[in-house]
Amino acid sequence: IIMPKYKKLVEGRGDKEYYVRGTFTNKNLDFSDDVFALYEAGFDQISIEPVVGDNDEYALTEGDLPAVFKEYERLAEKIIENEKKGGKFNFFHFMIDLDQGPCAIKRLRGCGCGNDYVAITPDGDIYPCHQFVGKDEYKMGNIDEGTFNQEMKEDFARAHIYSKEDCRECWAKFYCSGGCNANNYQYMGDIRRAYKISCQLEKKRLECAIMLKALRTFGEQE
Repeated sequence: IIMPKYKKLVEGRGDKEYYVRGTFTNKNLDFSDDVFALYEAGFDQISIEPVVGDNDEYALTEGDLPAVFKEYERLAEKIIENEKKGGKFNFFHFMIDLDQGPCAIKRLRGCGCGNDYVAITPDGDIYPCHQFVGKDEYKMGNIDEGTFNQEMKEDFARAHIYSKEDCRECWAKFYCSGGCNANNYQYMGDIRRAYKISCQLEKKRLECAIMLKALRTFGEQE
């Protein structure tokens, strides 16, 4: 029922961008198989995201990371083998631009929540993004009342990689850009404290992305 509708949607997009997206949990750490199942179903723009959770039974923990790292490596190897056979698809988290990349402000703070965009509820309440909705301490104002917390907006603007202690010396900071502010707040209690699991996953994905870039550029060396 669902798959034909996905395919119809993609066909209707023509040359326009799309992503088919899934989620992996600690119950399906063999997610490279899921990526290739989507590819074999005809999709060529694919993203499989790690679940974000805390006390849920399916949440990823520090103990799951070695298996997840190995699976990212396995996925990268499978992608290379597939390309040798003439196949090609994009896996969102392995896309990296080492030549140009985003502008400086995006590298410094990445997420534009509270500045480049906000979330507005049906009641008109304004929040930095959809993940902050319902958190009263991050209510920025209300469009019906004509209110907006400019100080909070500026606080998010200052939440960049050099104001986040965990990020300052990190080799991945200009690609990660400080991670998700909402996740940082949800799991670390502070938008300026990096959520450790997300950090480690991001660094592993970047390692694999750089490896793929090197192999595609220079080929395998003896």
